[in-house]
Amino acid sequence: MKPYLIREPKTEEIYEALIVLYRSFGRLIPTDVNDQVKLLDNLISLNIAKFLIAVKDKKIFGLGGIFFFQDVCSIGYMGVLPEIRRKGVGSEIFSQLINMGKVAGCKTFLLYASKLGKTIYHKFGFRSNYNTTVYDLPYSLQETQKVNATLKIVKKIPDWAAKIDRAAMGFDRRDFLNIKLNHGSKLIIADREGYALISGLRLGPIIAKNIHTAVDLIRMGASLGANHIILAKHSKFSHNLFDLITLIERGDEANLKMIYGKKVLQKLEYFYALGTYAKG
Repeated sequence: MKPYLIREPKTEEIYEALIVLYRSFGRLIPTDVNDQVKLLDNLISLNIAKFLIAVKDKKIFGLGGIFFFQDVCSIGYMGVLPEIRRKGVGSEIFSQLINMGKVAGCKTFLLYASKLGKTIYHKFGFRSNYNTTVYDLPYSLQETQKVNATLKIVKKIPDWAAKIDRAAMGFDRRDFLNIKLNHGSKLIIADREGYALISGLRLGPIIAKNIHTAVDLIRMGASLGANHIILAKHSKFSHNLFDLITLIERGDEANLKMIYGKKVLQKLEYFYALGTYAKG
């Protein structure tokens, strides 16, 4: 018999599981962690996400999650405490998440891999896709840049925004985005041209039909208090963005987008920034 158990968490265990995730990457516990607990609990209750924890002697030491978007699944929140690594726990959680996705009908699996995780994911047959990088929004951007007066803050994803988001991502995540809005995220729109979400201090996702709309959304996000962004460095990414707006790269927070299964058709030229890594 194994010395530990892998199972779905109870509602009251989600907080401890998130603490394990942050400890596994040596990060500080964010001030909005209780809001994150409520968000994940809501996503679980609506069958948009499922999580697995590794438990021994009533102590959680590993976590992983899967999000369901029709026949596309996104895996993340992968973390195992440093003192428990290299014992196959992370691989077992990951394998069970993949099986859950296949049972649910997923034909494509997506994830964002840290340096710790990408070797494991390659062994499972995942292919490298593109890199993602975190950038800080300088304080001067928050204070001095002019904001496009036509941009608006709204409380629900408009139909046109859901359509361009689906074109950019290759799957429908309207319900997921609206749930984030219900849990305190702010939605900025440039009518029929693009949108951006602010969650806590992070700006993203940013979906826009052109680079100037993307820049306007970044400036508006910074003026509302966002202080960082995760850019998607895919094949259609326009490096001209750095000529139009000042961003400061965090050198230690690059990740690798990876994919397994059926290719997803995307309008990558619309896709400027991620909402979160949900990584491992």
